[in-house]
Amino acid sequence: SFGGVGCTSTIRGAVRHTLQTDLPTQMGGGDSAAQPIEALLASLLGCKVATAHYVARHLWARPHNRFESIEFADVEAVRDPRGALHLPITEPPPSPPGLTRVSGVARVHLPAGSPLTADDVAVLGRVVEQRCPIAAMLAAAGVEMDMEWVPGGAAPL
Repeated sequence: SFGGVGCTSTIRGAVRHTLQTDLPTQMGGGDSAAQPIEALLASLLGCKVATAHYVARHLWARPHNRFESIEFADVEAVRDPRGALHLPITEPPPSPPGLTRVSGVARVHLPAGSPLTADDVAVLGRVVEQRCPIAAMLAAAGVEMDMEWVPGGAAPL
């Protein structure tokens, strides 16, 4: 189900999960949840993790066809704020309102003693970028996707 009050929106899935979004108070919201763009980025990174698990199972030989976790660092989404905020509101904005670039580092934490190399992790990243549905949708919309995939050492606690 879908609903919204003020600047918030709530989505209740078919299972038990609820996703909420809001805007900061300076934009007229209540600052009670993530902004929609933050939810989009969380969806993108979650999709990359899910896709990476699938890809690793089929890319790497057993028993080394898994990783412990993926830690995303320095993730940045770039957009020209004039695209969404240009006034007067009835005039076309001087730039598109969407994202133009998403970048960051994906640190893949491998199990202790794994024989996998930085090259193996780079191949994993390349295939994930090709197969992740949300990454593909953003790329098709003209968003430059620039995620560096590197081994991450011991998994964070």
